[in-house]
Amino acid sequence: MPDATEGSAIAFRFGLDKNGAIRGTPLVTARRLVGDRDAKEAYEKAAFAALDRCFPIRVTPSFGAALGESPIRLRFVNTEPTAAYQINSNITIFAPR
Repeated sequence: MPDATEGSAIAFRFGLDKNGAIRGTPLVTARRLVGDRDAKEAYEKAAFAALDRCFPIRVTPSFGAALGESPIRLRFVNTEPTAAYQINSNITIFAPR
């Protein structure tokens, strides 16, 4: 994650198609960005870039058929990892330390 963004978080909601690719543009559902304007912009760009690098994912045909059923909620946070850190149905990804 970009420097001077400790404490930042951004959450996305998106769907995946049957091939494991993101459908459309991910929706930012929450953001708490820390730092100056450049740091905040860099954090958000880094989160979108991570989505671009990670998708599409490989899926089996049966899992691919189920992907259209539920949205994916994914949060990127730049805080120290904590045990059992879960808010609602979000999947949380901590920044590497």
